[in-house]
Order: sequence, then structure tokens, then C-alpha cells
Amino acid sequence: MFGAWQAGAWRALAASFHPDLVVGASVGSLNGYAIAGGALPGDLLEFWRRPETGSLRRLPDTIRGLMARYPAVENYAVVLTDAMRMKPKIFWGEEVTWRHLAASCAVPLVLRPYRIGARWYCDGGLLNPVPVWAAIELGATRIVALNVLSRLPAKWLRPLASGFLRVAGYDPPRPEGIEVRTIGTPEPLGSLRDSLQWRRENIERWMEEGFEAAKTFLSGNDLGDNFRYALL
Repeated sequence: MFGAWQAGAWRALAASFHPDLVVGASVGSLNGYAIAGGALPGDLLEFWRRPETGSLRRLPDTIRGLMARYPAVENYAVVLTDAMRMKPKIFWGEEVTWRHLAASCAVPLVLRPYRIGARWYCDGGLLNPVPVWAAIELGATRIVALNVLSRLPAKWLRPLASGFLRVAGYDPPRPEGIEVRTIGTPEPLGSLRDSLQWRRENIERWMEEGFEAAKTFLSGNDLGDNFRYALL
């Protein structure tokens, strides 16, 4: 449900920021696909205002509907995690199907992994919640990253996640000359339960908070020429 925050941020960014690459991971795979497909800010906000968007059981249908409305685009990539090897994998452009987006959203112990080809895949943000490396690997040199998990929603999760990322996380060194600007959430957006259940008051609050965060970012950052800018 924290994807509503990203939709709010896009409302502020869309008028002046036109990335030539969009990379999505976890819930960002849904928002990223829609943005790369030309979704207007109002369309994305309305997507999150619908209660059915919050139904985990209906996620495959929700994704298929989203992809039907915004046809496949070439400037979109999604990150998945190979569940057996614990390795990240990028899928790009027209090879992306609804199963790739569903797999990228498949948080372990919450949603089942998806088999694609001969491999099983799960949450694209598992090994790195903000996989800047993927945008760099695809050629981006200037990146705006939206981080909805600057802090995890549950205190007991934080040491576990930190330990897991130390052991299995994937964050290769960045080459020289890469510029990354991050829009984040200084405080947790809500509880673990909030992150899994659709509630209108939370959705509206998160969209507004995302909008304000991105607006503040724009007031202090001149993005200038957007060539090779990626939105993550």
C-alpha cells in the first residue's frame, strides 16, 4: 500500500521531469510500468484510491488491467529476485509480462513466488529496496530514486532486515560519474499492517506526503537536461 506515496510523488514530478528510463522493483514495479506507459498523475492517484487495488488475492487481475491500459513500452525495466539463488535479475522492455510484475511484488511469506521460464522469482526489492545498480547497468548516469522504505514499518523488522542485507544484499560499487538524488520518507509511513491493508485515509495521507516530499525536492534541485535520467 505504500505505493500510494510514490503516486503522490509522481504528481509533483510529472510536470517538469521526463525520464528516458523507468526502473521498478516491488510495488514500484506497478507504478513504474504505468509511468513508463504514459500514465497521467491523476490516473495513478485514482488507481491507488480504488479498494480493489489493495486486494492481494486480486493482484494478478489488477496487474493485467494496468498493463492493458498502458501498453508495453521499451523504456521500462523491472527487477526480480531469483528465489533459489538469491540473485537479482533485470527484465527489460517487451519481455515484461504481468507475471514479472506480480513476481516483483511477491513479498516472501505474504505472496507466493512466480515461475518464469525455469526459475522462481520473488520480491524485486528483497536484496536492495532501492536498486540503483539496475538503472546504472542499463546505462543511466543521472538517477532520481523514490524510496518508500527509508525506514521499515516495524521496529522488530529493522535488525532482521539489516542482518539479511549484510549477508545477502546486492549493492555493487557505483562507477564514477553517477549522480543519484533520492526522495525518501524520513519517518515510517505506517505499521506493517498498514502496508498490507487498503484504508482510504492512509492512501490519501500517503499520496499527500509523497507529493510534498517531491515538491520540496524539486524546490532544491535543478534537474536541468534530463538526458539519461532514470526514475527508480
